[in-house]
Amino acid sequence: MCSHIAQAVNVPNDVEQKQEWIKYQLKILGLSIAKLACIHQASRQAVSSILVRSNPRWEHVVASALDVNPAHLWPGRHIANSPHLIPKMYSGKSL
Repeated sequence: MCSHIAQAVNVPNDVEQKQEWIKYQLKILGLSIAKLACIHQASRQAVSSILVRSNPRWEHVVASALDVNPAHLWPGRHIANSPHLIPKMYSGKSL
């Protein structure tokens, strides 16, 4: 995959622009939310939910497809320097 494409461009901060940017980057790679869902045997709705709310599993799938760190796409949802990219909602709790 072309990791330099997704990392070289700043991901938009605006939610709607970010959603379109992610879909466009997937399209460049010949992918889509629907194709990722099919590959991972999930519904399109389950995968596309990450565009509007946090879901660590699908965030990782989409970020991996774009060859970027999930914290790069969703910095507000992840602790950027965490070795395991702990979602912020779990970071303060002992597991």
